[in-house]
Amino acid sequence: MEQFQKQYYSISEVAEMFRVKTSKLRYWESQFPHLVPKRRSSGIRKYTPEDIEKIKTLIQLIEEKGLTIEGAKQAINHKGEAKNINTPLINQLIEIRTFLQGLREDLGD
Repeated sequence: MEQFQKQYYSISEVAEMFRVKTSKLRYWESQFPHLVPKRRSSGIRKYTPEDIEKIKTLIQLIEEKGLTIEGAKQAINHKGEAKNINTPLINQLIEIRTFLQGLREDLGD
C-alpha cells in the first residue's frame, strides 16, 4: 500500500489524485458495494487509504484495462483475476485463428 500522509481524504482530493470527476467516484460508490467511504454527520465523504486503494483497483480495471462496470464487478468478485473474465473470448479467437490457418494451408496446397 502506498504511503499516505493523512487518515482521511475528501472526495475532491481523491478525484484529483486519480484525475477523475467527483461524480465518477459517487457513481462508482453506487455500483460497487465494497466502496463505502466514511461519512461525517453532515454527509461529507471521508476516504481512508483503504478506500483509495479500492479506487486505484477500479481505475486499473475500468480506465486502464477497459473493463465495463459489470466486468470490473466480476473481476473484483474473482479476487482481481480480471484475466479470467476474457477467457471465453480468447478461446473463441484462438479457434478462429486455428480455423483460418487451416483454411490458408488448404488454399496453398
